[in-house]
Amino acid sequence: MDVSTTIKAVIYSIFDSFKKGDIKALESHMHKDASVWDVFTPELIIGENNLHDFHRKDQNQKIKRGSLTIEVNEPLITIKHKTCLALYYLNFSYEEPNSISGQLRVTDVFIQENNAWKIIHHHEGIVPEKMHGLE
Repeated sequence: MDVSTTIKAVIYSIFDSFKKGDIKALESHMHKDASVWDVFTPELIIGENNLHDFHRKDQNQKIKRGSLTIEVNEPLITIKHKTCLALYYLNFSYEEPNSISGQLRVTDVFIQENNAWKIIHHHEGIVPEKMHGLE
């Protein structure tokens, strides 16, 4: 499997694991020193202990919301030596009782360590609406 295919498989696996509530599988793709800017969390999350607490809390909020649909658009992959950048859009929709939906821009930075690609940084941000008359 080439690197781009591997990276895409990791990205899809992470969101499948999130939907299933499988924190262990999700975290298996994270570097122990990874950092995360999450769309629903104001502070930067750094390191495996903080990431584990964050993922546990994130699963609790997911359960309280309602059924979740996630669609990941085709990632744009750039590979430089033992580093990889993945840029993609993600559409999400939670149903009732606490519905919310939106589109995110996501940046994942991967590093290769011991022949495995791990996320060292994950960044999510809401896609801004067009500012009419200013495009």
